[in-house]
Amino acid sequence: MASTGRNNEPLFIMLFITTVLVVISLGFIFPNLQKKINLFSDIVTKENLTSADDSTDNVQLTDSIAEDTLANMQSITDTAAQNIIMWKPGELNLDSFFVDLKNLSKGKQKIRVAWFGDSMIEGDLVTQDFRKLMQKQFGGNGVGYVPVTSPVAQFRQTIRQTFSDDWTVYNFIKRPPDGIKLGISGNTFISGEKSWVEFKGTRMYPLFSEVRLICRQCEQNSLMVTADSLNLLLPERTVGNLQDITMPVTKPLKSIKFQFEKSNCEIHGIYLDNGDGIYVDNFSFRGNSGIPLSSIPFSELSEIGKKENYRLVILSYGLNVVAHDVKKYSWYKASFAKTLAYIKAAFPDASVLLMSVGDKSYRDEDGYKTEPDIPIFVNMQKQLAASGGVAFWNLYEAMGGYNSMVKWAEGNPKLANLDYTHPNFAGGRKIAQLVFDDIMKSYERYLKETMGNEVVIDSLKTKHL
Repeated sequence: MASTGRNNEPLFIMLFITTVLVVISLGFIFPNLQKKINLFSDIVTKENLTSADDSTDNVQLTDSIAEDTLANMQSITDTAAQNIIMWKPGELNLDSFFVDLKNLSKGKQKIRVAWFGDSMIEGDLVTQDFRKLMQKQFGGNGVGYVPVTSPVAQFRQTIRQTFSDDWTVYNFIKRPPDGIKLGISGNTFISGEKSWVEFKGTRMYPLFSEVRLICRQCEQNSLMVTADSLNLLLPERTVGNLQDITMPVTKPLKSIKFQFEKSNCEIHGIYLDNGDGIYVDNFSFRGNSGIPLSSIPFSELSEIGKKENYRLVILSYGLNVVAHDVKKYSWYKASFAKTLAYIKAAFPDASVLLMSVGDKSYRDEDGYKTEPDIPIFVNMQKQLAASGGVAFWNLYEAMGGYNSMVKWAEGNPKLANLDYTHPNFAGGRKIAQLVFDDIMKSYERYLKETMGNEVVIDSLKTKHL
């Protein structure tokens, strides 16, 4: 019997070794089973990590620092907490736009702001409050650009929109065939034989007195317009070239409906304005990194930029790029630099403002905290703005820096959703106020530098939302 037990020992040993190897391999097959370990947690405290020094001499990351080095720094220490990034409120270099604001205050005219972004501004979030603040200061009273269809039409508070389900939509993901071009929003909308879209005013914007349809191709007698009690059959025929068709509106409207009698009309969007002043147009696209903007035909951007008098372009991207397992962003920096140059060339008369990504959290064994790559990405965006010759606004720092998203999502009032990534409407209102305040501080500085201290600043004072 003893001899039999000894003969089984090799089998038991083999079974034991196999079991150990299987358990170890599970950690590689299912990485989420592993517990994250911070080797420096005993010597690096939250107090040390989140302390702030007003001096920027020791924290400014220059272009000479290799991005690979930044990635290594992140893997060795908790870089997310090294959150001091050179940024001073009221120092936005938007002088070209400020000239337009000054001229706007003197007489009747209209200028526009194009705000390109991802899901952070989807449904007119942030932009609706920024628009209100700017229009309160400089005039104008309308929602501006609206797409023909939208996946968040019911979510939007600034316009009530309904549409038929037979529209064909081409965009950054579903690329258009030859002969069809993307519009300024990154979308183009192709009508079916009886396609329609209807807009109604809201409490925020109850009326619109100026209505313009942007299209490239549409057969004659294709469009029936119903505006309140007025019915119009527009005879215009457009082939190939961008057309800005102004509706013959004689009084402010509460609603308007576009009915397409023929198929294959290529529509890029509608403008709903109401008077002179400033208009902020929301060009959001969910999941967009910003790089696909360069796939919008240059001629379309350039022509609509001139027609609609865009004088400021805001770019806010990054939520869909920063991830917990991404350490290097050199690929994004190189690609977005080209997109930035493309946008500047397409809008030569406009100032450009690059807004950084905001705070974004991930969850480890200690709870939610700032993604380690966020400060790395923000610094990279700052470098992009500097090398591209555009203004930079630091949303991450404006929110409060390290772990600010946790405070926004869990605070009272709540300013962000519990995905610890996206602001809610209250958070969007706060972001709008923050960027507006800094633009106004910079505008005041510009006025003092160009016109002297005798300039009356009372016109810059507005009530917060």
